[in-house]
Amino acid sequence: MSRSPAGYAKRALHATVSRLLTCLANEQIVDAYYVDHSSTDVSSYMFVVPHGSAPGAWATCSIVSQIFHKPVLAKTPLEGCANVYRVRLLDPEEVGTSQWIQQRDYACVVPVTEATQIMRLAGEWISCKAAVIEPICNELTSSVENQIYAYAHRKPDPNILTSTAIEWEQSLAEGHATHPMHRARHSVFPLEPISPETDLFDLALTFVAVPRSQLKIEGELESLLATLYASATADDGSSAHLLDSADSESEVVMPVHPLHMPAVLKLFAFVRHLPFTVPAQAQASLRTVCPQALTPLGYDIKLPLGIKTTSALRTISPWSAFVAPRVTEAIPAILRDAPVEDALLIAGEPASAVSADPDYDIAKYLTCVIRNDPEYICRPRGERVIMTAALTNSNDDGVSTVVSQWSLDTADKRRSFLHSYTEMLFDAFLPPIMNHGFAFEAHPQNCLLRIGAEAGDIRGFIIRDFGGIKVHLPTFTSSTGVDIPMLPNSTTEAQSMYEVYDLAYHTLVQCQLHRLVRALQLHYHGNGWAIVRESFERRVPASHPLRKAWYQESFDLKCFITMKLDGLYRDYIYRRVPNILFYKNEGEGVVACGEHVE
Repeated sequence: MSRSPAGYAKRALHATVSRLLTCLANEQIVDAYYVDHSSTDVSSYMFVVPHGSAPGAWATCSIVSQIFHKPVLAKTPLEGCANVYRVRLLDPEEVGTSQWIQQRDYACVVPVTEATQIMRLAGEWISCKAAVIEPICNELTSSVENQIYAYAHRKPDPNILTSTAIEWEQSLAEGHATHPMHRARHSVFPLEPISPETDLFDLALTFVAVPRSQLKIEGELESLLATLYASATADDGSSAHLLDSADSESEVVMPVHPLHMPAVLKLFAFVRHLPFTVPAQAQASLRTVCPQALTPLGYDIKLPLGIKTTSALRTISPWSAFVAPRVTEAIPAILRDAPVEDALLIAGEPASAVSADPDYDIAKYLTCVIRNDPEYICRPRGERVIMTAALTNSNDDGVSTVVSQWSLDTADKRRSFLHSYTEMLFDAFLPPIMNHGFAFEAHPQNCLLRIGAEAGDIRGFIIRDFGGIKVHLPTFTSSTGVDIPMLPNSTTEAQSMYEVYDLAYHTLVQCQLHRLVRALQLHYHGNGWAIVRESFERRVPASHPLRKAWYQESFDLKCFITMKLDGLYRDYIYRRVPNILFYKNEGEGVVACGEHVE
């Protein structure tokens, strides 16, 4: 891969455009058709057109893209076009590096040089106002710009036997595998714009004093932060102590992300900025930080950060702050009846504080959640931890981390690794679902792989972050005898068991296993998915509702762009797409459940 500025720019554009086209097609914002030239020397390509466009109009109004691999297609060709098929499920890895816009019967062919060209044209097709489209375009531009910088300034590749957890966290060259805003760092007023050069990994936390009456505190927040307070240094270089600057009877000292301070001062007139700092390093999520003072004690801090990355503003809601310590108390119940001991460990969140403002859209800007550090939990066990998103990262030569780090240079080795990984993943996360109606948001950023510190062998997983969990309380309480209190309107509470199964499928299958199967080069021949199905079927009987839910012919796909168009971040919009669990091979695509014979 080219390591020149022009090469990085081309790769960054492709990273965002491929994700954008994938979303537009899968979310059915547009129609997408694959033109199959696989039997000739001509490259296959895809037409992206307004809904309902007849083939005769495609030369007048369409986006055309080169295609590397055949997507999942309709079983029969478009009427009257023997080699043209509707695209039913597209992946960014299938989108080629060349796109152009066709207008006026081929008289005007415009190369795509910016992702915003595609977004604006799609906006015209669906009659969406510029006031809605332009903020999305700004985030797409931010994603490309930050991706260029990330490629050019990527950190050294970590090593499974020597690298720390924070080195893995900061090693990602790309973000979310299918979200077009995967590298966006788009600040929202009153924060200043964030340039790609801004160091988001090494920072100095600062502090505010907040009246106790203005906060809702859960757990022993202040005692857990005592070492952080004691380590803070005065900005003027004096020997002053942080807590001496606040009235301990009437005020609470809260840490604040330095980039987020303008939002805190703007929205909360009652806070006082205290001129003290402590050094910290940010994890991949950016808003969760590891202060040097708390690392020896085994704590991280999750803080609001008023910037948009992927789907949402990275603030922390009162719902999350309230439920975190309550889920932590329920950890023994969650792990009860696990058939494989220690397959899953959980990083608890023992304390939190959030603004008492009744408007949750304001309160979410002033929050702090204390989290147990996964590495601290695992180190005494002789284990290292690796954020699973890092496994599917690729180096500058295009080789995935999982292949290079475990020397998986043959198909047999890759299949063996996938088998071990999938077995342990399902041992870790399926029992809480099946036994207690509890699903973690086990996407690759929240889920960490535990490996032996000496040999790199798979030991299990550790999960963090309770903000996106789903709990069916009747099932959980009846099976454990434990209640998990929640605030009204909390999205944590599942109204049915299907919501629990749906979240688990999205995070474990669509977000995690799909990316790993591809990174291991086991997707297009289908043998990777056979391994996944066999592992799942050994644990989930055919009569179980989880099997029936996961083995539908089609499944919900979260619609990132549609949610942006509708201004949503807590409520999700879905479209039905073919169930990737039943992917057969590149020629046959997804074989419906009823046709499945393996």
